[in-house]
Amino acid sequence: MEPGNVRSGSGIRTALYGCVVMVGFASALPARTVAQQATDLPGSDKAISAPLDNVFSIGTFDGADWETFGDVRGVAFDGAGNIYIFDTQNFRVVEVDKTGKFVREVGKQGEGPGELRVPVSFTVLRNGTIVIADMGHRAYVIYGPDGAYQRMVSFGGDGNVVRVGQIYPDPRGESVLTGGSSMTVSMSVGPGGPPKGPETRPIERVALSGEEAIGTTLVDAWKPPVDSKPQEISGGGLRFRAAMAGPRTFEPGLFMGPLPDGGVAYADSSTYTVKVTDGSGALQRILRRPFTPKPVTESMQAAEKKRRLAELEAGQGPRVRMMVSSGGAPARPVSPDAVKEMMKGQIDQMQFYPELPVIMNLSTGWGGKIWVVRRGAKPADVGPVDVLTPSGQYVGTYATGTLPFAEDLGKQSMQVAFGPDGLVAHVEKDEMDVPKVVVQRLPAVLR
Repeated sequence: MEPGNVRSGSGIRTALYGCVVMVGFASALPARTVAQQATDLPGSDKAISAPLDNVFSIGTFDGADWETFGDVRGVAFDGAGNIYIFDTQNFRVVEVDKTGKFVREVGKQGEGPGELRVPVSFTVLRNGTIVIADMGHRAYVIYGPDGAYQRMVSFGGDGNVVRVGQIYPDPRGESVLTGGSSMTVSMSVGPGGPPKGPETRPIERVALSGEEAIGTTLVDAWKPPVDSKPQEISGGGLRFRAAMAGPRTFEPGLFMGPLPDGGVAYADSSTYTVKVTDGSGALQRILRRPFTPKPVTESMQAAEKKRRLAELEAGQGPRVRMMVSSGGAPARPVSPDAVKEMMKGQIDQMQFYPELPVIMNLSTGWGGKIWVVRRGAKPADVGPVDVLTPSGQYVGTYATGTLPFAEDLGKQSMQVAFGPDGLVAHVEKDEMDVPKVVVQRLPAVLR
């Protein structure tokens, strides 16, 4: 669902919080790209069969409070190999050491300093500093390596539109990197209509040393011109008008990951094209494999609508929380049932991109390896996972279903994290839907 307003009068202020997956914008290679920068990788897969070693797992239904998780929305490592679990249902981050021993909990729900209102994303710097993006405070909430609250850093801007994507640690220092497809939006809409949307999809380096976050654009990822009018969606007794024409279903997302030198690897195309920059954002090379996007058929469209409706009925899919206020009145939440009906209306009116992107997601490992998730046999299926190096080497491919964390990696979430010494963590759920964090170690060739 796109951010917008509920028609109940003029001077409306609307805030939309949650894990709203805004699935990117399609892209061809920009015209400025020069052929000498491209590296064409093999078209045939080289199988990776090396297994991962199990290290430990944490998370249980009837254990201690610290290991009973609610909604795990992210995991991350620090430079010592400690793992941090972002549990938004319990408004906290749980830290355990590299052996699985409990270290501390950080954060709690509340309005005061160091307390969390609407935490939506997080990351951990190499030294163990925890950074949480909190839409309720419209600020980054920062805790030191000892777990003590340090300060809040305002998101900045004029306050009319706040967009918070996934955040990643800058390996070189105290900044974070932000960008990508999963994004949370807060927007104010008045009589003049919604604010104008951005013309590009930036990847930014955000400095957190002052009272207000200062972003520097590393990459202006390409965004296609908007060729459709904003939708009006009805449901639950409310009418929702999108602030702008949203991305069509199956439009390729902007996927990114940080590299050890402060640069990024990213993909913003429907083709198999991965771009690598240095720490200044300058394009270093383009990595390509000869896979062709498939056309989207009418049967694919019908199947995708059916799949999303089934997800919605099962309580899965995007998480949306909507607050509405009018005439200066306090914000009030829109009921979950009303939001659900509106989302059904959105599914019914879905618009589709004409082709299926090859890449479903991209992530980067601690040492710089690039993990590229390809689309499977069906449009929503996770397929093979390729491993590349930033210098342009093709390491190999895990076949569909053979990599333990492939499904999580393909969901465009922060539920997979790479750490030092080949550590990797991902989130699983047991038969009772209880989250568990599984920590494994990669074979040496993949670190």
